[in-house]
Amino acid sequence: MTRYALYFAPDGEWWRRGSTWLGRDAANGQQLPQPAIAGLDTGLQTQPTRDARRYGFHATLKAPFQFADGLPEADLRQALQEFCAQQNNIQIHAPQVQWMGKFLALRPTGDQPALDEFAFACVSHFDHFRAAMSEAELVRRQQMPLSPRQNDLLLEWGYPYTAEEFRFHMTLTDKLDAGAVADSLHDAAVQYFTLPEPLIINSIALFVEHQAGADFELLERFLFS
Repeated sequence: MTRYALYFAPDGEWWRRGSTWLGRDAANGQQLPQPAIAGLDTGLQTQPTRDARRYGFHATLKAPFQFADGLPEADLRQALQEFCAQQNNIQIHAPQVQWMGKFLALRPTGDQPALDEFAFACVSHFDHFRAAMSEAELVRRQQMPLSPRQNDLLLEWGYPYTAEEFRFHMTLTDKLDAGAVADSLHDAAVQYFTLPEPLIINSIALFVEHQAGADFELLERFLFS
């Protein structure tokens, strides 16, 4: 079953670095050699990014969803063009590699109210394109450890980590157990993602997963005016 997602996917050097870190360019499907990390062989480096690589380098704005019946992809593209024409760039200065639970992610430092507001606008504005979750999907998602508020958000928006529960992040690894591999990946990521230019939120990227378990593909970036 095809799913779509609205992500932020940077361009330029941030995209090149993020895609190379994960080992895949979601814009063209090309597999990329990952940067060498001291103390890790290729197999140990590839495994911790397996799931993250499938999704591509991104930050979630509206989580993957199935299309509501009767709405074509062209309507979503048109809505994205119109919405993005009204948006302004948001700059994230010196984003940092941080732990989010057991996985590594690139995150802004400090509060980002404009970014949080923008992200929730993406969730709400495009929600009519989302098909309601099936009972089986709802049961599966509710098996996660959710707070009462997160469960309410799941029921309303199809995703529990939005509104005040939203944390902007660009995933760099899968879940990692504490140890030497996790430490090596953390230290390498901190060095690798130290760039002089800010990370600029200047577009919404439309991604697609053509069937369950397939790699997500970047279809188009819709630039802000």
